[in-house]
Amino acid sequence: MRPLDTQVFQRLTRLYVIALTTVAALSMSGQLVIQLFLHQLLDDSHVINIAGRQRMLSQRLCKTSVLLCRPDIFPADAEHYSQDIKDIIRLWEGCHKGLKGGELDTPEQTYTVRNSAKIDSLFEEINPVFTIMLSNAKTISQVIENPVKNQADTLQASLKQILSNERNFLKMMDKIVFQYDKEASQRVDTIKRIELILFVLLFVVLVLEGLLIFRPIANYIRVVIKKLTDSETELRDSNDMLVTTQAALVQATEEKYKLQLAEEKVRSASLMEGQELERKRLARELHDGIGQMLTGLRLLGERVRSTPFTNDKQEKSFEELQKLIQETIEATRTVSFNLAPSVLSDYGLGPAVRILTEQTSKMSGVAIDFHDNIQKRLPENIETTLYRVAQEALHNAIKYAEASLISVHLEETNQKILMHIIDNGKGFELGLSKKGLGGNGLKNMQTRSNLLNGQFKIQSGIGKGTAIQVVIPLSNKKKSSTISKKKTLTQQTTTI
Repeated sequence: MRPLDTQVFQRLTRLYVIALTTVAALSMSGQLVIQLFLHQLLDDSHVINIAGRQRMLSQRLCKTSVLLCRPDIFPADAEHYSQDIKDIIRLWEGCHKGLKGGELDTPEQTYTVRNSAKIDSLFEEINPVFTIMLSNAKTISQVIENPVKNQADTLQASLKQILSNERNFLKMMDKIVFQYDKEASQRVDTIKRIELILFVLLFVVLVLEGLLIFRPIANYIRVVIKKLTDSETELRDSNDMLVTTQAALVQATEEKYKLQLAEEKVRSASLMEGQELERKRLARELHDGIGQMLTGLRLLGERVRSTPFTNDKQEKSFEELQKLIQETIEATRTVSFNLAPSVLSDYGLGPAVRILTEQTSKMSGVAIDFHDNIQKRLPENIETTLYRVAQEALHNAIKYAEASLISVHLEETNQKILMHIIDNGKGFELGLSKKGLGGNGLKNMQTRSNLLNGQFKIQSGIGKGTAIQVVIPLSNKKKSSTISKKKTLTQQTTTI
């Protein structure tokens, strides 16, 4: 008879191999199916892109044909347009045949075009229009390259055919592009369903393995241990030690989990701090490096101004160059200020936000009302956080909400700093943001507030504007000290 340890080992090995093989097979099958579908979807994206490009090429073809049939408009560029129409015809015809035939050749690789019966019928519908436009375009190209008698009449007749069919071509091509997009979306939905089915199947397999394999083997091991403890009294002490070790392991696991949470917060704080340091470094590089070089370039231009110009054209070009240099200097200053405004570290939050609102209002033309009653300097981390939140909120209000009036208020009350940013923009649904559909801007503002034990609230609705409220307590020293201690303890645990 085989020893008891050999029996247990072989049984465990056999059951674990069966369980892991089943899970691995399901996981690999799912990955293979998903990778196959992703490869096909990549082809679909290129096909949709090229199908959409066909519309642009048809418009370029019409424009070039008009310019070639009217040489009096751009006589000097007739030779270039003659070559352009050849390239457009070649690319337009090749892509159309590839989309219709099911195999699209590009300089990078060959893509498979999966045309449904609906798309095939649309191509059959558009093909006469495409043929008329293509043949007339080739006629224009040949006449321009080899002039013949009655050239003007031939060109005008061909141009008329192209222009009269362009609108129909664009409408039909829109249907084809939309159909490609619709079918690609359907394939994406199919992938989602397959992935869900595989996930459910994997979950069911794990549950069955737990019930049919791991639970019986656990009971079997318990019986074996009971027999061993009954037959050998000296193992009781070891069993007690094992129980104690297990309890210590559970406690250590709980502590490790708490440390991981603290470490995540410390990591986020370090990331934000690293971002601010990188912003300051970039701002300093722009100001001390590129800014000084541009200033030197402007001074050099002033020295060149003393040299008389040979004609007015040179003087005009020089003036335009000087204007471009000045605009570049201003743009560099603006970028440097946005990265790390020196007024924030020199004068505090109130003046920095005031200048930010003034510059934003000047550049965007949006009226911004600013008010603050903060009379003292705040901790650096609080000033930086509130400034970045204000910067992001103003950017969102102007770029996405299309607001015409924005209000920014700063106030200090009950050992707290409150900031309100309200706009009259088009707003958005808060439900979409809570489901994870919001942008990184809102998440960054909330993360910055949470790192300082603050509160971040947002109210919005379609057509109702957006109101953002940030509340930061001024007593953050104790929290920062706690995070530092947890970070140190985490490092020590990792080292051990």
